[in-house]
Formats: sequence, C-alpha cells, structure tokens
Amino acid sequence: MGLASARWPGQNCFRMNFRLAQFPGRRVAGGIVLAYILMSAQAAPQTEALFPLKVSSNGRHLVDQNDRPFLVVGDTPWSLIVQPAMPDIERYLADRHARGFNSIIVNLIEHKFCSNPPRTRSGLAPFDRPGDFSTPNGQYFDFAHEVVQKANERGIVVWLAPAYLGSGGGDEGFFKDIKAGGRQRLRDYGAFVAERFKDLPNIIWVLGGDFTPNPPDRWTVTELAEGIRRRDGGHLMTVHNSPENSAAAVYGQESWLTVDAVYSYERTLFHPVLAEYASKPARPYVLIESTYEGEHKATADLIRRQAYWAMLGGACGQFLGNNPLWHFDGPGLYAVKQTWQEALDSPGSGDMSRLGSLFRSLPWHQLRPEEKHSIVTEGYGKDVATALTALTPDQKFSVIYVPSTGTGRRELTVDTSRFAGPASVRWCNPTIAGVTPAEVSVLPNKGAHRLLTPGDNGTGVNDWVLLLQAK
Repeated sequence: MGLASARWPGQNCFRMNFRLAQFPGRRVAGGIVLAYILMSAQAAPQTEALFPLKVSSNGRHLVDQNDRPFLVVGDTPWSLIVQPAMPDIERYLADRHARGFNSIIVNLIEHKFCSNPPRTRSGLAPFDRPGDFSTPNGQYFDFAHEVVQKANERGIVVWLAPAYLGSGGGDEGFFKDIKAGGRQRLRDYGAFVAERFKDLPNIIWVLGGDFTPNPPDRWTVTELAEGIRRRDGGHLMTVHNSPENSAAAVYGQESWLTVDAVYSYERTLFHPVLAEYASKPARPYVLIESTYEGEHKATADLIRRQAYWAMLGGACGQFLGNNPLWHFDGPGLYAVKQTWQEALDSPGSGDMSRLGSLFRSLPWHQLRPEEKHSIVTEGYGKDVATALTALTPDQKFSVIYVPSTGTGRRELTVDTSRFAGPASVRWCNPTIAGVTPAEVSVLPNKGAHRLLTPGDNGTGVNDWVLLLQAK
C-alpha cells in the first residue's frame, strides 16, 4: 500500500477525533479521544521470510532472499540449548512464534547458566575433554543442530553465539579456556561449527559475549570469525561486546562484521542509538541488549521506551530480555519471582509483540531519525522523557514515541509544514488491545498545532505513539 493512500498503512492504533482550540496566533488541535485500536495480544500475521538473511542495498536493514525487509523482533533465551528438555524447547519456540518474535539469541555452548554446565538437560557435553575446543562431541552438536532446525521450521532466526566469552573474561564464559587453547584451536573450532551448521539458513553468528577483547586479546574474537568464514560465507555475523561498546566501534574495520549491535544501559538510550546510526560505513544494527525485565528494577514502560527509541533511532530491530526466561529457571544473576513458563506472558512479551505487529504494518524500513526537532518543535522533553521522531524521506509519514511522565497528558507542538500534504493524525496505545472506531483527524500542512497525548494508557503511565501521514 502506497504512502499516498488515504488509508493508514497499519491497524494497530487509536484513530483520534480532535476538537480545535485557540493557540496564540494559530488554529490548533487538542485532544478528545476515543479511537481505533487493534494491538491484539498476539502479533498480526507476518509473511514468512526466505532465509538466509542479507543486508539491504542501502546498508540500513536486513532483507530476506526475496529482498523483503526483515524487522528483527527478538528475544534472548541464551540457555535454550542446554537448560530445557526438548518438549519445553518446542513449547518456547511455539509460543514466541505465535507472538510474532522472529529472532532469538542462543548460546551454542554454556559455561555457567544451566543446571549442569556445560551439559544439556540430558547430560550431553560439548567437548570430550572439558574446555578443550579441539575435542567437540558430535552428539552434543547434533542436538544443538536439531534445536536450531526447529526454530527454522517456525521462521525464527537463531543469533547463535558459538563461544560466549563472559563478563570480564570470568567464569560466566569460555574466555580462559580459549586463551589456554590458543589461536589455532579456536580457528579450527570456528571451522567445525560453521561446517556443522552451514546447511541451516536461519543463523546469524554472534561472537564475543559480554566482553570487549582489546589487544592482546582481540584474537579471541577474530580467530573465531576467520574460522567460521573459512567454511561459511553465507551467514551474517555480529559481535556482542560489553555494555557501552557497539560491535562496529570495536570491530568496524573487520570485513566479516556485517551487522552492527548496540548494547547499552544508558538511561538516555537514544544517544548511543543515534550515534550508531550516524557511524560510517552504514550497517544494519540492532539493539542487542539493554535492561531486562525482572532485573535492575525495570518497569514495563522502561522496556517499551528503550525498544521504541531503538526503532525510531534507525535500528532494524531490537531484543527483549527477561529474567528468568533467558536462563529457563537455571542459575541466573538476579532473584526471580516467577517461572519461565509464566514469564512467556510477561508485560514485555505482550508489548514487544504489539511493537512488532505495529511496525510490520508501517513502512518502518524507510524511516530515518529526525533529530532537529523540526516536526515536534516544542514539548519533546529531555532525558528519559525525550520524544523521538522518525520520518520517511518523501516526508509523507512520521512516527513519534512519547515516553511516560506519569499519568497526565503531555502537550506537543507539531509543525506539519514539512509534510507533502495535509497530515492525518493517529495515536497508538502500546499496551492495550481493543477496538473503538472513530474518524481520522486531519491537520493542514502549514503552521504549528498543539496536540495533547491521551493521558493514562490504562496501565498507570502515559507513553504513546503518534503517527502522522500526509494524505
């Protein structure tokens, strides 16, 4: 559907009626509000991608083999291969697929975060000699292959970490084993896993793992990458570094780095996200990790805020993290208040499912960050309240995320003069399902207009998504 169409490209939002009010010197729109919303608990149907994924021609996002844009709606079940038994693995994959998740980060081998590390639930060890990467156990990797294949059957990309290094190179990962084994063993291991998994099209390799090796340790990533490339030139590759270190910032000069990744706990996450968008050369990038549900006193609106900031900051997708879902009730880092089965239906799961459904219905891959506040000229806020805006190059469509500041209405001044024609206005509630029909309001594409957010979104906070479309 073209952007010039009078119909909206998506369904997942409030269509708002507005009554005009006086604003000094101009006609404005203030909000009265009840509207049209879809936001179903399950994601809208999506076209299954033809894997393997590749980089778009402009270097900004991922596409499938038919060049269809692939929006990364991700989850982080790091211990999926080792902690659950196969029936629970299948339950997890079926649930994520039903909710519209199409990407998951998984450790191929696990050093700490499972009940009997590094063994699977059934007792399979990855190496015949513990920590010796030159002695892979074929049965273990056959089982791992089966898990990745089951994800492939559900249209899910496995962002597979072949040798997680671990925070600070400590006991969480394999950094010390890798150092002890040396460069050649690591390179040979990379070639082994590449050969074993190259028949599966639904893989993106994730090197590193909560650690940023610098000289003289850089080879603990680069040798693995070279080993993989020796046997597998068809899968994309990225790096999961330590917090506040993007993949491109550390390995941007490496030819094998095809996908960038942002990992940040910064309160104003839009800063590192926008910085990555501005980096050269252009690469598709994802928000690979930020605050997880169930950790660091995370709130539901914080989880939404970091995800929407990523999407409007130029990312081609983002990953949800949840405690205990990332370790499936195995050893973790923080106390848990629910089982992993209960966590499948967490607020974040629902909100990210809705985010995926919303953006898939929009021309998301055309959006570019608008950093000069030329659309939302007043009321965009600061710090964690900063409203982020993205706009299509043809200036016919814009998405604005307005973070929560409590329960009241926020006032925004919107300048529609940049739009190619009169702009339809729609508010989207990122938290609620339901349907209430109403008309679409239209603003002329000249002058400034005052908009009020609808207020409490039904969850005790007031974050909203605003869509503007030239008619």
